[in-house]
Amino acid sequence: MTYIHFDTDDLRKNAVPAALGCICFPVPLFACPKSPLGRFCANQGLILALAFIAIRLVFAVLKVLTGWIPLIGWAIALIGWLAQAAIILAALYLAWQTYQKKPMRLPYIGNLKIIR
Repeated sequence: MTYIHFDTDDLRKNAVPAALGCICFPVPLFACPKSPLGRFCANQGLILALAFIAIRLVFAVLKVLTGWIPLIGWAIALIGWLAQAAIILAALYLAWQTYQKKPMRLPYIGNLKIIR
């Protein structure tokens, strides 16, 4: 993960709503709509939310398809749960880093821009 540099005044004023945006993406869009930090963190939070939903759907389908095979269905469910837990932990870590005034970009998928 790479650190992203923002204006010090923006970091000081909008660190809390931006950090909450990593967990719940609409927060900085309402709390600080013109802040580049807020929009960046809202975008990162939206990417994480979409990744969470995609992983949940994929592993739910896989569990249904392989659920009748005793060990494989259980293993698929466990892997899906671990992937979802990893996304939640990534969101919490991004929020903590933003609160500490060191905003970071997600690896691999952090360059996507959904919110401009």
